[in-house]
Amino acid sequence: MTETDVLVLRPASGPRRQVFTIVAVISVVLVVGGVMAGGGPALITSISLVLLLAATIAVYLSRSRVVVTPAEISARGLTFHRRRDRALAASVIRATVVQPGAVSETVVVLDAAGHALLTINGALYAPADLDRLIHHLGLPTGGPARPVTLTQLALERPGTVGWVGRHPVAFTLLCALGFAVGAVVLGVVVAAVTS
Repeated sequence: MTETDVLVLRPASGPRRQVFTIVAVISVVLVVGGVMAGGGPALITSISLVLLLAATIAVYLSRSRVVVTPAEISARGLTFHRRRDRALAASVIRATVVQPGAVSETVVVLDAAGHALLTINGALYAPADLDRLIHHLGLPTGGPARPVTLTQLALERPGTVGWVGRHPVAFTLLCALGFAVGAVVLGVVVAAVTS
């Protein structure tokens, strides 16, 4: 296997800066909230949450990548590493997807029956990198001519979008709830330890 047979895409600098900006804003809000709540436990809890958020995002950005070899196509994120046999890939859908708070591209690799083998959220990658990915795969490419939501894409192409994509508001609320519960538990533990 030569070096040209392998394509590796890593998060682009522009999207990385956007992620860091969002993390900085959330961190400031958490620290200000801890100061406004008053007391050492609240401040320790907010600083702990900021450190946890920063570490999670750093790991997410360092691990995220798309790799195409002659044998497989893989996408890696914070908590997943999906690998698919490249020989099963028959076509590609490239869609501009409108998500809550952002517009990004999504690439869906389909098998011969039209079922999704791999869905790649292009939010972290430069459009030129996604162009390279599509070119490197060398598969017939299609997709909606207009921007769509993931729900619309799922209706147009059943089986291409998972539950999270079809229910972005519910997923966001579940994540917020999980973060809030984690913050309360951490706050109770810190208060118990510092008392």
